[in-house]
Amino acid sequence: MRSLVTGGAGFIGSHLVEALLARGDQVTVLDDLSSGSMENLPAGITLVRADVADPRTIDLIAAQRPSLVFHLAAQVSVVQSVADPDHDRAVNVVGTRHVLEGAAEGAARRIVVVSSGGAIYGEARLATEESPAAPESPYGAHKLAAERDVALSSLSYGIARLANVYGPRQRRDLEGGVVAIFVERLLARQPITIYGSGEQRRDFVHVADVVAALLAIADSDRDGTWNVATGTETSVNRLLEALQHELGPAVAVKRAPARAGEVFASSLSFARIAEDLGWRPGLDLAAGLRATIAWRPDGA
Repeated sequence: MRSLVTGGAGFIGSHLVEALLARGDQVTVLDDLSSGSMENLPAGITLVRADVADPRTIDLIAAQRPSLVFHLAAQVSVVQSVADPDHDRAVNVVGTRHVLEGAAEGAARRIVVVSSGGAIYGEARLATEESPAAPESPYGAHKLAAERDVALSSLSYGIARLANVYGPRQRRDLEGGVVAIFVERLLARQPITIYGSGEQRRDFVHVADVVAALLAIADSDRDGTWNVATGTETSVNRLLEALQHELGPAVAVKRAPARAGEVFASSLSFARIAEDLGWRPGLDLAAGLRATIAWRPDGA
């Protein structure tokens, strides 16, 4: 199978690339390396360096003639989307259109698009795919607009609405990487900052489970949208407690104002993907955190 992964040098994308290679696919990565890294990729991987917001991406994708396209390239910061909504739209809406056009011109069999559950549903507890969309940031609104373009395309498609993903290789300097940030600061004996009350609740899903879900969606011939989540809420405060249990107490915990555009509580139901595709999360949070800590190159 010829597979192309946009954003393949990033956190989730690089894990997906490894899984595709392991099953025997011929893999091409399209990434501008603005947030991804060549260090995340296996030696010898074919990299097309390009920004999906650039219309030249259309021809670059078409030239690869991929059977499967996985679209993970995105502007992922809610805060940045508020500060610069035009850039967010250029990457997350216009960029998705370019990827769709390239996939269609290259006669791709199917496209799998990664989207955001929390940002699209807004404040929601155990949101289902039928729950009303209520984005509270340009990021969420643009992800929803991109989904609609995918559904209106001529391609066979699957959309994965992800909960909060964590695991090995997650960057500590990017928004959403709260697990990576907390682990780094606990190990370095540095103060931890919690925005707002810390009672914000998220549905944390391990990257290995996310990759398994993306492969299940790719292997299906059903068009549709599926939540990829655990259905379990964990507060930021509780997350910190769990990590301190593994790594020792924080030297200090600082409080800062809540950040604009972020939802307070978000969890997603995975009932549809379990019924349609047989996928279920394999790692609970405790096991996932231990696996993430054990991976660290410094041996912690």
